[in-house]
Amino acid sequence: MRNGREVILLVEGNAEILRVETNILEEKHCEVIAMEDGKQALDYLKENPYDTDLVLAAIDAPVIDGKELLRLLKLSQRMKDIPVVIKLPVDREEDRTEVMNNGAEDILLTPYDERCMFRRISNIIMASRRPFCINIMEEAVVRELDRHIDELGMCKCRQCRKDVQTLALNRVKPKYISSERGRVLSGLDQLSSDYLPDILCALTESAEIVKKNPRHT
Repeated sequence: MRNGREVILLVEGNAEILRVETNILEEKHCEVIAMEDGKQALDYLKENPYDTDLVLAAIDAPVIDGKELLRLLKLSQRMKDIPVVIKLPVDREEDRTEVMNNGAEDILLTPYDERCMFRRISNIIMASRRPFCINIMEEAVVRELDRHIDELGMCKCRQCRKDVQTLALNRVKPKYISSERGRVLSGLDQLSSDYLPDILCALTESAEIVKKNPRHT
């Protein structure tokens, strides 16, 4: 974002379409970086990897097409987190799976409705700004409840489990880590033994409360 405006890198080989789409996005108060081919876009992003909010690229962009640009961006440590939307003709169904499997955040089928295009772009940009982290204590509480539920002597119904988890999480200090699946598992494995007594104590206290006041029917 620059000066309160989202920065969209637009990649389109058709000059008229490039002009029209630039106007559409600028009318929505976006800053548009217009590129006529994928190589220009890639060179620009290598120099400016952190101030581009989204790449909107035609699948048939010249020199480096949209699919290859997407692949190269997702392979780069500096550029892999830039959201990419690929414009794809509605009759190119065979390319949809490949594009999504290569890491595109979305596909925009052409021809498209202008309002729909901008709304989808805005939603992706908003989602990309959310923290990429979770409270690992949530995972730990669930895991330890599963391990010790028989010892706790509590009802195993869905409602009681949810109530115990909620009460326990309000009793332990949160611990945030990256939300990548591998790091979540690693974080669970590396939880210090200092945390486990607190979790078990919170689960025990919470289970007693729920046993005395069950909400299941």
